[in-house]
Amino acid sequence: FEPGSVFKIVTASGALEEKKFTEEDKIFCENGAYKFSTHILHDHRPHGWLTFREVIEQSSNIGTSKIAQGLGNDLLYKYIKLYGFGSKLGIDLPGEISGIARPPRYWSKISITTIPMGQEVAVTALQLAAEISIIANGGQLMKPYIVKEIRDKYGEPIKEFQPKMINKVLSLDTAKRIKKILVGVIEEGTGKLGKVLGFSAAGKTGTAQKLEPNGTYSHDKFMASFIGFAPAEDPVIAVAITVDEPHPDYFGGVVAAPVFKIVASDSLRYLRTRQAPEEI
Repeated sequence: FEPGSVFKIVTASGALEEKKFTEEDKIFCENGAYKFSTHILHDHRPHGWLTFREVIEQSSNIGTSKIAQGLGNDLLYKYIKLYGFGSKLGIDLPGEISGIARPPRYWSKISITTIPMGQEVAVTALQLAAEISIIANGGQLMKPYIVKEIRDKYGEPIKEFQPKMINKVLSLDTAKRIKKILVGVIEEGTGKLGKVLGFSAAGKTGTAQKLEPNGTYSHDKFMASFIGFAPAEDPVIAVAITVDEPHPDYFGGVVAAPVFKIVASDSLRYLRTRQAPEEI
């Protein structure tokens, strides 16, 4: 499926890593309508001047497309691939697919404005979980795995599996800076309904129009997403929520963020209880 705005993390982190922008750089978001080539790009609500940080917090399509133009086609594609999109992650389960991330030679004139906001690419929920985990892991893309160890009939481990890094995507500094922005998404931006009581969290909302059979974007069928991790300062869990064709509300911040809040809250309380039984 096309991921929508959860994909904006790729553009934002690439732009900071390549030193094309800083968090406080101002970007004019065209008051909600931006003509680029033959295409008019819209924001879900109009914005004038926003800082780089606010572009991601408020999930401005126009602001993100301008950041992507500052990055350029080749560097944007470099980070899409570093993040693992368009490739299998190698999880120990059958049926994994690679999704779609075409190289720039196949892009149109307007791709630099649409790909950054999660159109023209196709992803799996596993890839979205890996994307947000990169920020939680200090810039490292880790190979996902299900089986921790295999034991014999006596309960003794005969094979163990350890975490493996696929590649280094971002410097630790850039990962920390993006994490701060993603905390802002929940504290100040489109992800307020994902705020986890008793824990800090970082995350990103996404709302993607689905493609109709004739190749046009639907106006009533959406994928609502939220990806996040908690606690923000010392992450324990990463969560990817995707909701297929929600009704009547369809924004990721309204539909998927509250699910993240419940899943993260319950999971963290369960883990904390298991780790510290004397506190019960």
